[in-house]
Amino acid sequence: MAAMLNITHLHYLVGGKPLFQDASLQVFAEQRIGLVGTNGSGKSTLFSLIRGELKADSGDISLQAGKTLAYVEQEIANSERAALDFVLDGDAELRRLERELARDHHDDVWFEAQHRFEAIAAYTAPARAATLLNGLGFATADLQRPVASFSGGWRMRLNLARALMRRADLLLLDEPTNHLDLEAILWLEQYLARYPGSLLIVSHDREFLNACVNRIAHLNNKTIDVYSGSYDDFERARAERAAQLNEKIRQQNAKIAHLEDFVRRFRAKATKAKQAQSRLKALERLERIAPAHLESGHFELEIEAPERGPDTLLRAEGVGFCYGERILLGRVNLTLRAGARIALLGPNGAGKSTLIKLLAGELQPTEGRLEIAPDIRIGYFAQHQLEHLDSAATPLAHLERIAPGSTAQELRNFLGRFGLGGEDENRPVGGFSGGEKSRLALALLAWQKPHLLLLDEPTNHLDLDMRDALTVALEEYTGAMVLVSHDRSLIRASADELWLVADGGAVPFDGDLEDYRTWVETRRAAVETPAKPAAEKPKREAPVKKKALLSKQAKLETELNQAQADLSEIQRRLADPATYANPADPAIAELNGRREALEAKVTALEEAWLELEMALEEAI
Repeated sequence: MAAMLNITHLHYLVGGKPLFQDASLQVFAEQRIGLVGTNGSGKSTLFSLIRGELKADSGDISLQAGKTLAYVEQEIANSERAALDFVLDGDAELRRLERELARDHHDDVWFEAQHRFEAIAAYTAPARAATLLNGLGFATADLQRPVASFSGGWRMRLNLARALMRRADLLLLDEPTNHLDLEAILWLEQYLARYPGSLLIVSHDREFLNACVNRIAHLNNKTIDVYSGSYDDFERARAERAAQLNEKIRQQNAKIAHLEDFVRRFRAKATKAKQAQSRLKALERLERIAPAHLESGHFELEIEAPERGPDTLLRAEGVGFCYGERILLGRVNLTLRAGARIALLGPNGAGKSTLIKLLAGELQPTEGRLEIAPDIRIGYFAQHQLEHLDSAATPLAHLERIAPGSTAQELRNFLGRFGLGGEDENRPVGGFSGGEKSRLALALLAWQKPHLLLLDEPTNHLDLDMRDALTVALEEYTGAMVLVSHDRSLIRASADELWLVADGGAVPFDGDLEDYRTWVETRRAAVETPAKPAAEKPKREAPVKKKALLSKQAKLETELNQAQADLSEIQRRLADPATYANPADPAIAELNGRREALEAKVTALEEAWLELEMALEEAI
């Protein structure tokens, strides 16, 4: 079986240095591949090369003839088109067929377009687009809003929905969960599990990868290694490979030591000089297995808490917050004691970040009372803080400002734990990536040894190695913590309690993340399927109602079958070249008129039949 996507002997230089060197990767039908590697290993660059936006220095990247590619546009659209229409535009074939069918002239091209339109179930396209938008968190009222009226994060969701709308053989997704909350991520996992094409996904979300992929392509040391299975399977295989490599290194070092010892002892002896020279040449020919071949990027973070502090750090009594007339949070009661570890769950926009800001003192309650113990240090991390870093200052300068009594070497050692050592410590922050800024913000927070950590999406922009390091650091942190995150691995490892922020309140959640998934699905189903009105008639009347509905549906089916048969006959005659022997024949216009009338009739009868089917379900 031929590969759908074939990357062979890829070489690509950045600034004269190789990013890829003789790298190869094949993607076959129905493969779901997670593309992983440290920040800077070339994941997004590889996507740009596949899309043809960049050109390889040598090697070949080819998509099998006839196969289609879909990907998420990174540009934030500023369109006045309605959200639903914007997403439908993602299906270029649908829009082309619509233009063909809008023509008055019904020739072979028109009938071919009509056949294809039906084959791809294009009549259901608006419903499919609405389902995509709903799954990604858009309300029904949002569907007709102009794209430009949404924030940047929501417009990225629109770009994702637009890419999913296209029926493609290979879908490229570069960090698709970055702008999603946990509810949308859970939905996307289920959607991708049913996706009929192949997937190539870049993600730093371990659980998302485990749910979506069956192979891992690991970008490491300028090449690509492929592993079978989930991300967890890859981690185990990589650990085994590293252990095997370490054993080979140990054996080789022992061999080198033996040869060097022989040369040292017998080089000066005439009787052994020839053998010593032979050993020396063997040493020169030996291809060293260097530890440098092991992947770099391992971090050991540490976030310390003070040795002593008050038992009660914070108490919220009846705390509420309003945006104008809108009550976002009402009457929240929460007592945070030393060592508490809470993760906040809830739909996007329900108030999780607002509650964190209230606890951090960035917002003041509009009702109730919030008491914070005096002299405690609060470490607050949120994405908007990254924009307040001094772009002209270096990481070392940032740390010196809050640690004036420490030596430069102490500060350098500390920054090194967060992957900001060496040259990075003296680079201006303005040129940093989002991940590097996040690491610096975490380092500044950790230096203060806080009694309480308030973390709002701390893993955004962090690669898998740094996420793992942060998870370990939070597991070992002995202070109190309130966390908002869509990273389920982080929540499972570091939180002891779950609180649900929804419908204007914040209360303890009785369950785990799997129970929360059920809560999300139940809530979504309730929104998608309006509640059935309470039965007003006695139950004994249900069989009578059902019988009447069945009788009506049977009559409707007979009428629908006849209309479909008549329409098929009309379409057959219009497709027959003999019909157009005399272009001026008024019968042609009459046939077209009858066809349009029958199409409208079939549509109306189908809708009526569906309404009866729904009524029958309610009558059961």
